[in-house]
Amino acid sequence: MAFKSFLGADDWQQAKELLTPPLVMPDGNVRQAFYFSNDNFSLWLGQKLEEKIKQFPDWRKTHPITLGSWARSELCPKSDIDMLFCGEEAVVLDLINSLQEQGFKLRYRMPSDPLDWTSNVEIFDVLALLKAKPWTSEGAQRLFEQQKKIWAQKSHFRRETLKTVKAERKARAERFDSITNYLEPHIKFGPGGLRDLEQGLQIYQLFSEKFTNPGHALDVLNYYRSFFLSIRQKLHIEGQGDVLSGSTQFDVAQWMGYSTQKDFMRELERGLSRVHFFSDWIVDVAGSTEIDLKKTEQVHLRSPSDLLKALKKSPRLIVQKKVRESLDSVFSESASRSLDNQRRLILEDLLDIKSADAVLVASFRSRMIDKLVPEIQRLVGYVQHDQYHRFTADTHIMQACREVKRIFKKSKDLGVLQKFCKNLKPLDWKIISWTCLYHDLAKGLGAGELHGDLGTHIVDRDFKQFELNKTFTEEVKWMVENHLELSQAAFRKNPRDPQLWQELKEKGIHGSRLYRLVIFTAIDIRATNPEAWNDWKAKLLHDLVVSLESQKAHNFFEFQKQISKRKIEFPLDFLERLSPDLLENLGAAKLAEDLELILKRTHLLPAIYKAKNNDIWIRFFNSVDRAGLLKEYVQVLYSLGLGVRHAAIHTIPKFGVYDWFQLSTQKDMKQIKLLLEKNTALNLKPLPVIHFESVDLVSATQDEWVIVFKALDQSGLLAKASSSLAELGMSILSARVHTWGRKVEDVFVLKALPDKSAKDILEKLNQGLVQ
Repeated sequence: MAFKSFLGADDWQQAKELLTPPLVMPDGNVRQAFYFSNDNFSLWLGQKLEEKIKQFPDWRKTHPITLGSWARSELCPKSDIDMLFCGEEAVVLDLINSLQEQGFKLRYRMPSDPLDWTSNVEIFDVLALLKAKPWTSEGAQRLFEQQKKIWAQKSHFRRETLKTVKAERKARAERFDSITNYLEPHIKFGPGGLRDLEQGLQIYQLFSEKFTNPGHALDVLNYYRSFFLSIRQKLHIEGQGDVLSGSTQFDVAQWMGYSTQKDFMRELERGLSRVHFFSDWIVDVAGSTEIDLKKTEQVHLRSPSDLLKALKKSPRLIVQKKVRESLDSVFSESASRSLDNQRRLILEDLLDIKSADAVLVASFRSRMIDKLVPEIQRLVGYVQHDQYHRFTADTHIMQACREVKRIFKKSKDLGVLQKFCKNLKPLDWKIISWTCLYHDLAKGLGAGELHGDLGTHIVDRDFKQFELNKTFTEEVKWMVENHLELSQAAFRKNPRDPQLWQELKEKGIHGSRLYRLVIFTAIDIRATNPEAWNDWKAKLLHDLVVSLESQKAHNFFEFQKQISKRKIEFPLDFLERLSPDLLENLGAAKLAEDLELILKRTHLLPAIYKAKNNDIWIRFFNSVDRAGLLKEYVQVLYSLGLGVRHAAIHTIPKFGVYDWFQLSTQKDMKQIKLLLEKNTALNLKPLPVIHFESVDLVSATQDEWVIVFKALDQSGLLAKASSSLAELGMSILSARVHTWGRKVEDVFVLKALPDKSAKDILEKLNQGLVQ
């Protein structure tokens, strides 16, 4: 701390007593700067500094002049101590050396040209002279002469100051444009912080003749100057810096009298937003021509359409300020009902995907949006304290409304999702755009109820007032209610899981709604935090849509339709475990028919079916699973001379063993049926000597092991693999057999054995099966 070297324990205790909480609860709508103790605290710190420097015997000969935060009565315990000395150089250096020996840190300068203190200094150092405070009468006279010279070159310094301020603000805005600064604001340098505030007041001082009605803006800046300074002083006195960290927010909130940290942070964010607006407005006025200012002043705003027309003609801050001043008179409560139609027309214009982005931003910064959609006022300054949401809730909504315009014009920014934009019609874009405005309006309302669900009530209320048609209203409501569904499904669940397909379909996520929702999901992520959007997320969303539109998904839904038609009840695990290949090959109707026969206990014997491509499939069923059952099935087929090309093996709890085999045979269905009827008297053939190319462990969890057998196609492979597993006491949960060309791959999902390891089982299999 700048003051640590000379303030003792008693001084710090006095400091804590001087820096007191506000007299009443801070409220930016009631701007009473005297509620705060920041000026008295700064004055006390300045006196301590002055006492220290005046201990030097020849201090008067140095003619000290206070600059910066000290001169502006904005001292904080960690402030830089800026001074100018216009006395004799030797005496000044003696003073500086003496202070440094005592550990006192001072930023000082002596004019390189005693006749021109603006020589060889930056423009901000020149501005500092205008608010400097001399300690001696001779110093005051010299300072006064320099100030007269500065004002004599007012045009030059004003021009340079405005140019430098704009460049510095732009660089600082980029530096502090991060998630961290929204969650933990930088009180001094962040957007709307003390540096913005100070520059606003400085520019006003230099260009004061350009302002006709600055009272409200100055009141806001002066109020939040006290508000922010109190916070900064409190942070410094507690040993913190200028960043209001998450852990510190709770203590400062309690000290200032807020009931919760969220209430405090909301008011702080509101203040930062207001300071940012009004300081930007001052800079804009300063850079405007007299003609521009006169034209703006002469604009008459009598109706909502006038406000929009003014912003469309010029969305600059000078116009935004004019709109702000007219809001209450234009949107009077007595005329609120008659204004509903005009509100709708303005929103339709702002949300039109082809309308100008700058006008939309201007509607938010001018706060006209608060009158169009009053619910947004509650979200001003609302921060979600996580490492994902970058903006306050109202800013996020604005960003979403902007993002939909960008994506409409440049869909390639969505990467692989770009192709889905081609499926959207003008009505779809309109629904997405209105969803962007309404999707998060219920944030922070209700405990335990999703904001999407609550948001539908706001859509209902407002759209009824706007007299928007029922179909459009229902589609926006649906989007608001389900706006998080695809992100949760794509990023947290298996996109190829039939159960997920079913869940999403039951929510209505298919057809045009699917395309709308996937594009909105991308927009929402980009508007929440641009850094959170990447090619990987685009691919996950893309893969989910492709999966939902796949033939397998189509077959699955057709199967659902068939079993619903037959009023079949089945275990929840059934659809999740059923092989999609069966649906693709046999068709939903045949599988549903077979399932109906089994559940009615009318056909428990092996059944034979012909697939769509005329391949023959045989189904075995047993309501009770037991070890070696698969071995028996495949050995029967082997003994009958029936080869297996593909297989889908299922062991489904509360249902039973449900195994299907695609046969490789020249026999027809009639011949196979006769063979099966005689199989009870059939002597099972011994299995041939088989060697696999490899037996590999794919994965092993506490519950399941996955083992793959690979070999050249030959008779008896599946029988040998299942037999080997049965001999080792393995229970088969499911299996899939694939044959392509001369290669065979048998994939078994096995129930893990509690007393043996997967590696031990694999080693035994390899000993007997792999050469």
